[in-house]
Amino acid sequence: MEQTSTIGGLLKQAAQQLANLGDNNPRLEAEVLLAHVLDKPRTHLLAWPEKLLSTQQRRLFKELLQRRLKGEPLAYLTGCREFWSLPLRVTPDTLIPRPETELLVERALQLIPPEAAFDIADLGTGSGAIAAAVASERPRCRILATDR
Repeated sequence: MEQTSTIGGLLKQAAQQLANLGDNNPRLEAEVLLAHVLDKPRTHLLAWPEKLLSTQQRRLFKELLQRRLKGEPLAYLTGCREFWSLPLRVTPDTLIPRPETELLVERALQLIPPEAAFDIADLGTGSGAIAAAVASERPRCRILATDR
């Protein structure tokens, strides 16, 4: 069995390549990409490291890996970014929500009482991440999120 045809082998090889870029967590990025290609949760990768991938799956994974190695953001490659435990669809037309933006949500939630039924406007909402996060935590509030 060729090592670069298995889940474990591909992950090891990809993590090494991503580490050369100085990424913060190359193994995690490799797992996210491969889980996306296989349409499986990351736990599947850990449970089945010896599983062989099809030629098409390997090709797609290697294509995405090459795009990542060229600097394309992981969220654009998978089309998804988690924010405040909410999966958000993203494209190159949207800004990827940054982890620091969650601080803004934390501050907003400190100011909005849990049982409040406020009308809240998120002007220049972009991806809508902040509005979605606040709405998920304060369901009685009415959120208007708008962009140009």
